Amino acid sequence: MTEVRVGLIEFGKALNDSVTLPGLGELPGGQVSAGRAVRGARARLRRGDLVLADNLRLGIMVRKKFFSSDVEAVTDAGFLKDVFVAVGRRDLANGDSLELYTDDAVGPDTGRQDGVGSVLAPGFDQLTGFHASVVVREGVLRFGALVSLVRGGRPAGEPMRVLGLFGPAGPLEELPPGPPGTVLLGFQCDVPPLAGDALVAFQEPAHDFLERREGAVLVHGVSDLGNGSVVAAVEVPEGRSAAFTTGSPARVLRPIGTTFNERSTVVSPDLRILSLARDGVAVRSSGGTRVFTVGLATRDLRENDLIEAYVPAAMPALAPPPAPAPVSVDVNTASGPELASLPGLSPSRVTTALELRRRQGGFPDVEAFGVAIGLQPHEIVRLRGRATASRVAAPETGVRQLDI
Repeated sequence: MTEVRVGLIEFGKALNDSVTLPGLGELPGGQVSAGRAVRGARARLRRGDLVLADNLRLGIMVRKKFFSSDVEAVTDAGFLKDVFVAVGRRDLANGDSLELYTDDAVGPDTGRQDGVGSVLAPGFDQLTGFHASVVVREGVLRFGALVSLVRGGRPAGEPMRVLGLFGPAGPLEELPPGPPGTVLLGFQCDVPPLAGDALVAFQEPAHDFLERREGAVLVHGVSDLGNGSVVAAVEVPEGRSAAFTTGSPARVLRPIGTTFNERSTVVSPDLRILSLARDGVAVRSSGGTRVFTVGLATRDLRENDLIEAYVPAAMPALAPPPAPAPVSVDVNTASGPELASLPGLSPSRVTTALELRRRQGGFPDVEAFGVAIGLQPHEIVRLRGRATASRVAAPETGVRQLDI
């Protein structure tokens, strides 16, 4: 199964910006503006056209009771409903949105551990779900960290987010080895935590954002070019913006369901914009128009599909590998090609060096070698660090070391 987008929560559209839960603090409020909000779904944090974070989990979701200031836990919320959520981020602000999705094929990267704790005593609350008293054995546990329950050496369920971290004095940002703390997991747990379980935290690379969305367009018609690619007539949906660029990566989303339960399946995740045209004229960017054509290397494109273009964040540049240290050439044992690799040694000088070495048995030092074959003082200086002269039993040559 591939990615299925199940809903969108937009913050700043709810009647209340937040609610306060005892012992947990404020939960930000948003409105379900597409599909449904399903507790436990994975989520991406979007801010404008940027995707700031991925693999969040909708671990706690509550809503206000009718005609009351009290709140109740809910497992899902429909179109235009207000909800208050915890996903392991404290920076959700008005204008942000959570893109909710499921994906059974691709999971988060859990290849690098950041900390390991032991569950001492699990607990459960009807409003906030599972929590556990944990003592850290190695590394550190952090608020918002990606974690996994491990039982008998095997993961017990899918990776989760630390939704809250508490010590005797209140909320914590991180829990080091030492006294136990309380880790809030909410309703993410596929299996309830048990005493003796390990809670393993994973490192995630630091980044400002993951990708920048160029927008999404609606497909109105498709022309198959017969070579494995298509040209699609598209339109920017009302109320949205899009500015595609030739060469940008793209994905195709296929909507299913109704307005009140709309979902979209990502049917082609790794495409690239091959061409763009406006009024029959090829362009590099679609900016400034709402109707244009898009060329894609796929045949699986239908009317009413959505094409979403994006630009991945640049990965941090890796430092170039260090230059290999120059190989030192022994002028008393080197072959002709090895001598030719030294600076200033032309073919004629290599021939001279080999002949002199044969006749006199070698050279007492690099400077004597250079003088013997006719190098100038500045050329002999360039040999230092690149050439050596092993000790040889040779007759006196009458050449003394230069004071260079």
